[in-house]
Amino acid sequence: MTEKNSTINSNLIIVLIVIGIVAIGLLAMGLKDNNITISPEAHDSTLSVNANIELEVEPDMAVISLGVSHLMPDASEAQEAVNSSMNSIIDALGDMGVTEEDIETTQISLYEERRWYQEDYETYGWRASQTININTTDLENAGDIIDVCVANGANDINGVTFTLSKDAEREYREEALEQTGALAKEKASAIAEGLDISIGNIKSVNESSFYYSPYEYYAANEDMAKEPTPTVVIPGKVSISASIAVIYYID
Repeated sequence: MTEKNSTINSNLIIVLIVIGIVAIGLLAMGLKDNNITISPEAHDSTLSVNANIELEVEPDMAVISLGVSHLMPDASEAQEAVNSSMNSIIDALGDMGVTEEDIETTQISLYEERRWYQEDYETYGWRASQTININTTDLENAGDIIDVCVANGANDINGVTFTLSKDAEREYREEALEQTGALAKEKASAIAEGLDISIGNIKSVNESSFYYSPYEYYAANEDMAKEPTPTVVIPGKVSISASIAVIYYID
């Protein structure tokens, strides 16, 4: 072999070695870019239950809604008549032990009352009115409160609402939710037994709702205003409802 051929062969070997190194590098880069590892995401089997509890409880508060309304030829006369009656009502309530903190004004108005007569409006006078709410925890006294108010000028009785004080609402809320939680657990256990599965820890709990419906008592104004027969108001029970949704893990 000549020196020239030997040089060519050496250069060829070097070129082949370089090509081989480049090819290996490209192959490695390709493998790195396409080497994707997929981690399967764990799937939790769960059991969801909903529970609802409805209770009927005794109210501990009554809200009496009543007022005074007068129609007079003049606006000032109408307002004066309402003011006079309302002051008499508040004074009489005070004599019964009802404080001004237990009384709140819910509506007051003064407007010209007009009626359609022979193809035109005719003014009948000015209507002044005021409505108050009287809060009392003495439920048996609700009828007496109404009678005293009527005797002192009240001529508009809206009704009586039997409801819960804040303390009673908090107490019954806790009781209702406790019973709802027990019911949810009972339902989940029964379902799991029927499906031959075992339930584990709780994944989540959501309070769907809690509300209560006061008992509202209505009677005709003329019936309540009769004298001397006392007004009889019988308290009704308050309805309470609580709902929760619970998700359990399945073992």
